[in-house]
Amino acid sequence: MNRRNFVKLSSLSLLPILACGPQGKKEEEVFSLKIHSDMRTGHLVRDSFNWPEVESEKTELLVVGAGIAGLSAAANAPTKDLLVCELSDRIGGSSGSETYQGLQFCQGAHYDLVYPNYFGKDCLNFFEKLNIIQFNGQTKLWEYTDKQYLIDTSFESQCFSGGAFRSDVLPEGEEVKMFLDFMDQHIGNFMLPSRAIPKNMRALNQIDFLSYLNKNITLSPGFVRAIDYQMIDDFSGEAHQVSALAGMYYYANRPYRTNEIEVFSPPQGNFYFANKIATEIDNSQILLKHLVKQIKPLKKGFEVLVADVSQQKVKKILAKHVIYAGQKHALKYIFPEEYPAFENIKYAPWLVVNYVLKENSLTEGHWQNEMVMNNQAFLGFIDSDAQHQKGDKRVLTAYFCFPEWQRKNLANLDRTGQQIALQTAEKIGWYFGLRPEQFVPMVEKVFIKAMGHAMPIPVPGYLFNDHNINRKHKNLAFAGVDNGRLPLLLEAVDSGLCAVNEIFGSIS
Repeated sequence: MNRRNFVKLSSLSLLPILACGPQGKKEEEVFSLKIHSDMRTGHLVRDSFNWPEVESEKTELLVVGAGIAGLSAAANAPTKDLLVCELSDRIGGSSGSETYQGLQFCQGAHYDLVYPNYFGKDCLNFFEKLNIIQFNGQTKLWEYTDKQYLIDTSFESQCFSGGAFRSDVLPEGEEVKMFLDFMDQHIGNFMLPSRAIPKNMRALNQIDFLSYLNKNITLSPGFVRAIDYQMIDDFSGEAHQVSALAGMYYYANRPYRTNEIEVFSPPQGNFYFANKIATEIDNSQILLKHLVKQIKPLKKGFEVLVADVSQQKVKKILAKHVIYAGQKHALKYIFPEEYPAFENIKYAPWLVVNYVLKENSLTEGHWQNEMVMNNQAFLGFIDSDAQHQKGDKRVLTAYFCFPEWQRKNLANLDRTGQQIALQTAEKIGWYFGLRPEQFVPMVEKVFIKAMGHAMPIPVPGYLFNDHNINRKHKNLAFAGVDNGRLPLLLEAVDSGLCAVNEIFGSIS
C-alpha cells in the first residue's frame, strides 16, 4: 500500500464499521479474535431476577468497583472487615490488562509521567509506601523505582500527520515556541489532585480550552488540530469541548523543553498500579464477577443486592458503610435517589485492539505511534517492542475514542469485530511499510476490549463538583474520576482516599 492510498484510507471514517454488517450473519474469520466487553453483562440484571437468593452476610464496608479508585479506598480503609464487588472478571477498570500464554499487555490506560514535588502528598506518600516511587532530592521529582519500565527517549514516540512523519504531535516551528512560551508561565498552577488547584485558576473551568487560547494567542488550523488530538488522547474531547482548565493542566505539567522527563509504561499498562494497590487487600475480599444491582438504605447501613455471575445466585449484603466507586451512570438503576447529581456527566466510549504477533520480524519501532488524521477516532498504537520486553512476543495495541452517540454500537462487536481488526491492521501494517496481505499473516491473536463509559469528559463546568458534599447518606461516599475529577490516575487514587476520609475521618 503506497502513501497515497494510505492517506486515502486514513480519511475514511471507522465509525460506520461499528454499525455495519448483515444482521445475524457471522463475519468471515480473518483473525483468531477474543472480545471483552462489560457492556455484554447488562442482560445479567434481567436474568438475575430468576436466580436464587443466598443467605445474607454482613460487612462493615462494601466498596463497589475494583478500579483504581475502589482499590485505593479499600487499601486505605481503617477497617479490615470489608468486601470489594467488581462486575468484571478482573480488577483495574479502565486500567485493565489481558494475558495470553503468560504474556501480559494493556487494555486501557498505559502510562504515567514522573510527578513534580508540588503534587498532593497524600497520593505520593501512598505510592511511596507501595514502593512505586521515590523522591529524588536533586531533581525535586518523584521518580519511579522500577526503572526497567521507563521508556527510552530515543524510541519514545513518532507522529504521522499530513502525509509525513514527525517526532511530536505538535508541529515544529515558531508557532510551537509561542504556544509553549504561553504555557510556561503557568507551570506550577495546575497540580494534582485537581481539588488542590488554586481558586484564582478555577474560572478556567467555566470556558472551553479553544476559546481561552483564541483570546490569548493566534494558532493555525493545523496546530489546533494537533491540540485536538492531544485533548482527545487524554480527555476524550477536542479543544472546543473540554474546559480550559483541563487543557492548561495538560500542557503546564509537561516539560516539553527537556527530554529528561520520565515516561513510565509497563507492558501491562496502568494495571501495574492496580495490581500494586491490590496487594494491600486480602484477595478473598475482592469479589470478581459480582454485579451490584441495588443499594437500599436501612436505619443503620445498607442492604445491597449483589448478583454472583459465576454461581448465578443473588447475595444480600448488609453493609454499615458503602463506598461507591463504580460508574455513576449505573446509579440510575442501582441507587436512583443519588443519580440526579450525576446525570449530566458525559462519558466517552473507547475501544482497544491488541495484536499479538507470531514472531518479532518487524523493524524496530517506537513506543507510542500517534496518528493525527481526518478521522480522530483512531489515535494510533503503542508497541511493546519499545517496552524492553525483548524475547517476549510483540504486541501492538491500537486505541480508539468515539463520540458518545456511538456507544450503543459497541454492543455489535460480535458482528463488526473482524472488520474493525482488519481495517486497523491495514493502518498499522502500512506504518511498517507492509501491505495487508503481508501484515495480517503475522498476527497470531487479536483481542478487542470495549469500554462504553471509559472516562468522563471534563467539559466546562464539570470539575470541582464533589458530590460527597451534598450526598444524602453520610455513611455512603463516592469515589472515582467521574466525581468532578480529571480522568487521570492520581485523581482516581485521591478520590478513593477522600471517600475513606468522608466516612472514617482523616487517615493521614
